[in-house]
Amino acid sequence: MLLLIAGATDTVRELLAATFLDDHPDWKHLALEDINVMDGESAEVDAFQMSFNTIVACECVRDARKEAQCPVLITCPNPAMLETVQEEFPKELVCIRIGAGKEWDGMSFHHEVDPKRCSMKQIGSFLKKLAHA
Repeated sequence: MLLLIAGATDTVRELLAATFLDDHPDWKHLALEDINVMDGESAEVDAFQMSFNTIVACECVRDARKEAQCPVLITCPNPAMLETVQEEFPKELVCIRIGAGKEWDGMSFHHEVDPKRCSMKQIGSFLKKLAHA
């Protein structure tokens, strides 16, 4: 299984991932935040580099899953990366949007969670249910 958490802040995604992975030690984590580096080049160069880095990261996920047959949690900081990951894993990816940031409007998600109505514990429980579905 591939779960992707998008939206919210880097801190919220990191906290959700850490809590989830503590409860699911057999899962791997791909933090796309780690490759979301804008180095001040032109917007076109930065966009190309981000897309390339995301594709390489997805290949690493494929390799890890072949070797270890493990599920993977992906945290995603921006819509362009989400689009690339969805293209790389069109059938097996389950996408969860946390929050209502306008930059995510128009993107495709399987589930949307409003953190104003749900606690971190409730969101964590929801992720756990998805992992065991």
